[in-house]
Amino acid sequence: MFAKVRLVIQTVIYLKPVQIYYQLYYKVRNKFTSPLWYASLKGYNPPAHSLIWPNESLYGEGLAISVSSDRKVEFTFLNQSKCFDFDRIDWNFCGYGKLWIYNLNYFEFLFHPALSKEDALSLIKGYVQNLRVHKDGLEPYPTSLRIINWVKFLSRNAYRDQYIDQSLYRQFILLNAHLEYHILANHLLENAFALLFGACYFRNERLYNKAVKLLRAQLEEQILNDGAHYERSVMYHQITLFRLLDSISLLKYNDWKSKELLPFLKVQAVKMLNWLVAITISQKNIPMVKDAAPGIAPDTEALFTYAQRLGLTWSSAVLSDSGYRLFKKNGLQMLADAGSVSPSYQPGHAHADEGNFLIWDNQKPVIVDTGISTYNKNLRRQQERETASHNCVFIEGHNSSQVWGGFRVARRAEVKIAKDIPRQLEMSHNGFKKWGVVTSRIFGVEEEGFFIEDTHNCQKQDCKMLRMHLHFHPSLEVQVCGEEVFAGRLRVTLAGFYEIALEDYMFAAGFNELKKAKRLKLFPKSQTRISIHYAG
Repeated sequence: MFAKVRLVIQTVIYLKPVQIYYQLYYKVRNKFTSPLWYASLKGYNPPAHSLIWPNESLYGEGLAISVSSDRKVEFTFLNQSKCFDFDRIDWNFCGYGKLWIYNLNYFEFLFHPALSKEDALSLIKGYVQNLRVHKDGLEPYPTSLRIINWVKFLSRNAYRDQYIDQSLYRQFILLNAHLEYHILANHLLENAFALLFGACYFRNERLYNKAVKLLRAQLEEQILNDGAHYERSVMYHQITLFRLLDSISLLKYNDWKSKELLPFLKVQAVKMLNWLVAITISQKNIPMVKDAAPGIAPDTEALFTYAQRLGLTWSSAVLSDSGYRLFKKNGLQMLADAGSVSPSYQPGHAHADEGNFLIWDNQKPVIVDTGISTYNKNLRRQQERETASHNCVFIEGHNSSQVWGGFRVARRAEVKIAKDIPRQLEMSHNGFKKWGVVTSRIFGVEEEGFFIEDTHNCQKQDCKMLRMHLHFHPSLEVQVCGEEVFAGRLRVTLAGFYEIALEDYMFAAGFNELKKAKRLKLFPKSQTRISIHYAG
């Protein structure tokens, strides 16, 4: 009991006062008032003008929809498919977990080429008819995305329908009454983007001004100096950039109230584009670190093409505040992570992975994270956030930062950078100070490749309690020959380890998709060195 209370306290102390206030406020308010009470038509005026929306239709490659000749519709999200009768879709279907329900209620499938305009409109109308029986789909986050997607789709097709517009307005007002101040981070930012789209669609000046204020405040806080989104997931960076480009498109092609916000959005988008250039391995390949999985966000190539159509120009950022550094040598690439849990008050997508690194050979992954396969609050979700699931030093059964509850972090490791030059990064963290261990790591470029040197200051006992994993991509055959390990075209030379063992692990190739792969289980001494070169 005491341990649980301590865990909660160590988590809550990082929250902002506004989060605590709105957690309590919404709980009390919802006890006396149904959230749907706010989904009213008060202040509604039928839109007098159609918005202009270009024929842009970006979505993650993992989304699919098909309608059969016998009027069955099949949705595929997160590598899981479900078939419904076209006229009897269960928008509350919970068989695949909450994230799948969210995706169903986003309505991003409206832009899939397999779905006709007529069928898309029928799906919207079916949703409108049953609005008051929807559950998870009326939560602020999916409502935000649905507002954006409905506005884009209706505007692109110049389609006006009184009942759809009234339902859209109800959802717009519902969202405004439930903005996610209790969560903040990407959730509140998505709320702000949706307010902007809704305000422009209905020409609601009051909520437009509110959207502008929110967007300015959140983007200035959430976009770091080097252009990264502060949750430090490249996937969420792509999602946020996509929403930013959509907002620029909205204001560029529709001149109502756009002059004061459009230049600001362009500046933020260019910063994010610069960072994406610096961190991207290839146009279709990003580092899968923190909460990130393939097929969810529009890929880098699509985002760059979209930005070019909007007339934006960008170059490449110098990586700094995000904590990431990308080293290149002879066709090899190494991403080093010297960042901390971020943002401190909303660590839902953070992992206990201080000092992590990934390796690519000519843009093909070699040393990887275990990846993300689920957002369900289960054992697998816990494991995927733990230190042992990354290429870091850990103590068996303990994490550098105390991840728990699916999306929470209690005690956090403090990361310090001692040296940061073009060919070398030196960092340390105190995530295991409770056990008398401070670990330092140097990432460096040498003549033929890379090296990683660790120094462990074990004050209370010797370093035999320490462990380390190196995870290899499932496409590779891995062979251990003494202190040398061969994986694909690479040779990994190990020095300073008591023991080297090869074992199986499950690699997350995407949500709900696991593949067997190999990893090294290492038993480090107080000083270790890993060298990574070509085998030839």
